[in-house]
Amino acid sequence: MARYLNLHALRLLVVYAILGSGSYWLAYELRFDFNVTKQYDLVRVQTLWWVLILKLILLVAFGQLDCVLAYFRLPDALRILSALVITAITLISIWYIFNGKGVPPRSVILSDFQMSFLGLTALRILFRIKASHSLTDWMAPKQTTNVLIVGAGEVGAGLCSEIMSKARLGMQVVAFVDDDPQKIGRYVHGVLVASAVNELTSVAQSYSAKKLIIAFPSASIKRTREVTELAQSAGLSVETVPALSDLVSGRAKITQLRHIQLEDLLGRTAIDLNSNDIESMLSAKRVLITGAGGSIGRELTAQILSYSPTSLLCIDQAEMAIFNLHQEIIDGRKDTTFVQTKVFDVGDVESIRSIFNSFKPEVVFHAAAHKHVNLMEGQPAEALKNNFIATAQLASIASATDVERFILISTDKAINPTSVMGASKRLAEIAIQEQQITNGNKTQFMAVRFGNVLGSSGSVIPIFRRQIKLGGPLTVTDPEVTRFFMTVEESVGLVLQSATQGSGGEIFVLDMGKSLKIVDIARQMIALSGLKEGHDIDIEFIGLRDGEKIHEEVQHLSEVLQTTSHPRVRRYIGESPKANFIQGLLDELVPLFESNNSEEIKRSIQKWIPEYQPALTSSHSIERI
Repeated sequence: MARYLNLHALRLLVVYAILGSGSYWLAYELRFDFNVTKQYDLVRVQTLWWVLILKLILLVAFGQLDCVLAYFRLPDALRILSALVITAITLISIWYIFNGKGVPPRSVILSDFQMSFLGLTALRILFRIKASHSLTDWMAPKQTTNVLIVGAGEVGAGLCSEIMSKARLGMQVVAFVDDDPQKIGRYVHGVLVASAVNELTSVAQSYSAKKLIIAFPSASIKRTREVTELAQSAGLSVETVPALSDLVSGRAKITQLRHIQLEDLLGRTAIDLNSNDIESMLSAKRVLITGAGGSIGRELTAQILSYSPTSLLCIDQAEMAIFNLHQEIIDGRKDTTFVQTKVFDVGDVESIRSIFNSFKPEVVFHAAAHKHVNLMEGQPAEALKNNFIATAQLASIASATDVERFILISTDKAINPTSVMGASKRLAEIAIQEQQITNGNKTQFMAVRFGNVLGSSGSVIPIFRRQIKLGGPLTVTDPEVTRFFMTVEESVGLVLQSATQGSGGEIFVLDMGKSLKIVDIARQMIALSGLKEGHDIDIEFIGLRDGEKIHEEVQHLSEVLQTTSHPRVRRYIGESPKANFIQGLLDELVPLFESNNSEEIKRSIQKWIPEYQPALTSSHSIERI
């Protein structure tokens, strides 16, 4: 490698010497109209060597031997200019010191400066063009897609330059749109900033554009949504550049475009977390996460590691989930936290007790649960064993081993539940509240409720994506059905924030924003895929299934809302659980598990939590639109 670098530098030095001496020689010819007198010809020969050495020294000093020739931008041009300006100033200074004797004339110095700069920059531009147009570029198909770029800032300009230099991308930037009035009417890399973003439709028509690229990675979700809607109404496909953090860190290149996803449009502005409180809760602590291989568990793992716990133990019953957790988050990280993973079922009491006794966790996040309403409706015993009984046992073990904080990941479906899954999570909440008031307990138990996580396994969005890939139809239960949605990053960040505010026995509910119609989500995903509803793909209404609600709720009938120190976190106060509530329920439920009679189990739950009202639907209607 060192030999290659030395050879590269030597070749460059020779090329610079040829250009430098050539421009100096030609400057004399131009000064004397190609008829240099003998006197000045002698001066030219006598001064050439030291003028050339001066040029080369300054070019080397400004890094022109270490540069990568394939890259040439304004900073590179400025470095060449600086080296040559200093050369010219030095020569003119010498001319005045020696009154012009034995020194090139001032006009020659200026001409030499101009031609040297033009020669060197032309050389670099030629290398840049050669590197940009590789064999695959020259052989790329000549058909290109006319592209508009939203944002004529640094990112947009860089993207435009990359597209221009890489013909194999099959795109041609025809215009920019930007909301900065000072940029409108100007040119970026020879491409006009044609108009404001709100006039996108007319610009697209004028330039026969087929695609729009959003090149402002720091824009708000609201603005991204507005631009996407404008592009869709103009019949444009929409792509975006990578996130600004990925561009800055080098994890992604500016040309690694991706299609706009639903998550880009449904998310909300970034949350402001009190990182100091979260760090105080987690830093230098032993933390345990159950269900670590799920969507919430993975994000908990990622965010908790950023707060430098002493050690982290990740548990999940699914072997592949733990494997994927290693691949995506644990392996290759740079922090010093000691991380362990184990494949365990949280219902295995003896194994869990052994883990608590050996690991001695100080903070526990209990995310393990069966979460799918429809699947659990036919297996109420399984839902209750995994979500309710396992949680009660886990809480008892946590209390016995003096865990500092125990945070149950709950769901909005536990609010006035109509499904067995929701009822089982409500019973899990009651179980940790009862454990909180048990004599001798020192653990702070709390639960955090939130709605659907965008893109999580089993949620409607990956189902719709799969249905779109198969050509449809997209299946929606009811035209009026609504759900709350949050990004996994936001929900987990607020879970951590909630955990810092609990003193024991609280149920926190996250501000989930406005509920969204599922049919609207289906239509948005069809549009984002570049398809037309009713023409390319259909939507079918199949009717509500057992346990499903039309609308999710935000609080129990008996609960009172309280604010907290964080605007997106609420605390709900309900009735305290009755003494021995859990044991009495278990005494009644466990014998029913043996018969596995779903209806008896549901009736038993209803006796103990009257707000549970099973939603039964005997048939599914199918309507296509």
